[in-house]
Amino acid sequence: MGAWPDLTEYHEAVQHPQRAFADPGLKAVTLELDRFGMPKPATGGNAVVYKASEPGRFLSFKKTWAIRCFLRPISDHAERYEAISKHLRKVHLPYDVNFQFLKQGIQIRSNWFPIVKMQWAEGDLLHTHIEKHLRFPALLAALRAKWVTLVRHLEAAQVAHGDLQHGNILVRGGSIHLVDYDGTWVPALKGRNATELGHRAYQHPERSERDYGQEIDRFSALVIYLSLAALERDLTLWERFHTGDNLIFVREDFHQLDRSAIWQQLRRIGSREIDQLAAAVAAMVQQHPMKVGNLDSVLKNPASYPASSKVPTSIPASTPVTPVQRVAPKPARVPTPPVPSWMKKSGYRDHSDD
Repeated sequence: MGAWPDLTEYHEAVQHPQRAFADPGLKAVTLELDRFGMPKPATGGNAVVYKASEPGRFLSFKKTWAIRCFLRPISDHAERYEAISKHLRKVHLPYDVNFQFLKQGIQIRSNWFPIVKMQWAEGDLLHTHIEKHLRFPALLAALRAKWVTLVRHLEAAQVAHGDLQHGNILVRGGSIHLVDYDGTWVPALKGRNATELGHRAYQHPERSERDYGQEIDRFSALVIYLSLAALERDLTLWERFHTGDNLIFVREDFHQLDRSAIWQQLRRIGSREIDQLAAAVAAMVQQHPMKVGNLDSVLKNPASYPASSKVPTSIPASTPVTPVQRVAPKPARVPTPPVPSWMKKSGYRDHSDD
């Protein structure tokens, strides 16, 4: 295998699917194009994704795929994806989408490189869905209840997604779907280290690569639940604390339980439930990431999480508040090659900083 492809090479290769792909279905796809007639990519820290549709056949529905091309070497991802795929097929969860890891995926410079072929999931990303329904607390409450069910099913199936965050959660017609399984844990992967640590605005601040098991979703599941519960009661939290790359929390909020403004604002809501959920998050921050309780245990016995001394229980008018930069820090990653000028001129947008 030669040097790893860069963004420009992927962009050029996918314009000729018959030659680029080994998978028979992908050889016949039509890629989504931008307004200049060029393939429309979406990039992140680890991959570039293209939307592609197979031609419709007699008595079969037209299939649409997300073609995920990796921007850096992916070590043992083939084994991991095989284990994840096998386990998900066995447990039949309604939240995942069909995907295949193709070791011989895309040909560049006469060499083959792996890709992931994943069913294209339609719907609103979680933060977009929430923003559309901020003025409808009953709908947010319904979403929160479905979130509890999803998390409970993942726990029962011994699946941990590894990166529960707004960009990996789709809502469509009231149903929730999860995408991006790069960091997923299943029992066959026990004993390995994590390949990524997830979005920092949702993860336990002390989580490391060694923290990889059934428990890795528990902190982020509670953060999302608390965010939904708080927004049901106070939609102004969105304007004050949403950055476009979070819900209402950022990484620094978990480090500054006694000083960050959001904790005082949550206290001002005057809800016993919100106070108890905030106390649970504060307690988890002070625990080892793999020792935290699951969402069901928090909801069934919220009083077991006494108010933390670090979370303010009263709010004097003169209380100083440490400003927190409301921009969620990005996890360390291999730098993406610069976007060529011809791609910029064609209307290409680099989503790596979204």
